Amino acid sequence: MRRSDCFWIVAFVLFTLVNKVLTAGNFELQILEISNTNSHLLSGYCCGVPLEIRSTKTTGCPPCSTAFRLCLKEYQSSMPAEQGILTGCSFGNASTDILGGSSFVLSDPEIGSIVLPFTFRWTKAFTLILQALDLYNTSYPVSEQLIEETSFSGVILPSPEWKTLDHIGKNARITYRVRVQCAATYYNTTCTTFCRPRNDQFGHYTCGDEGQKVCLPGWQGANCEKAICKLGCDPVHGKCDNPGECE
Repeated sequence: MRRSDCFWIVAFVLFTLVNKVLTAGNFELQILEISNTNSHLLSGYCCGVPLEIRSTKTTGCPPCSTAFRLCLKEYQSSMPAEQGILTGCSFGNASTDILGGSSFVLSDPEIGSIVLPFTFRWTKAFTLILQALDLYNTSYPVSEQLIEETSFSGVILPSPEWKTLDHIGKNARITYRVRVQCAATYYNTTCTTFCRPRNDQFGHYTCGDEGQKVCLPGWQGANCEKAICKLGCDPVHGKCDNPGECE
């Protein structure tokens, strides 16, 4: 194997490890359903029609090639009136592939999943902007792809439970759901308590629901690093390296 190949393999492994360490949790959104019975864009024109003839066709439209784009940012009590432009997505942004035509229900919501990892203290309050786009021609500006746009501002605490949201817009109805989950080793309402189960020289414990260290049987101490000696072992002169022993 060439030295350059080895370098890139090592770099990829290190990037993966660092990303896993830094990720405190994930914001997850799943598309459930969209209903766009007229196959229209938000402009009122047809999906799937070239720009040069679009203004002449508003009926008998071909089906849309519907995908979604998510923008996540800090909490905003009101949103700008201008639609189609996503800026300041401070918590991240991502898109789906084309999920279906003009109207569909996803029997497997995983197909329409968008996951945004975060490495910061979860703020609880947030604002999201979700766009449905017609990807008939990806070179068109977003304003010419936009089927519908919805936003939501609120508070969500980390939980495996989903919050379902329903948007009925000028042009389409969109149903989706959101949740926040801490990464496997992070806990509490802001995903800032770190706990990783271990059973070695540095500690012997599992992790409770709130990330507290729960000592394995026979161990005690702040990090569950001190063995509980055999009953009757002299507290001053006796000692043990493993639970239930006495020297």
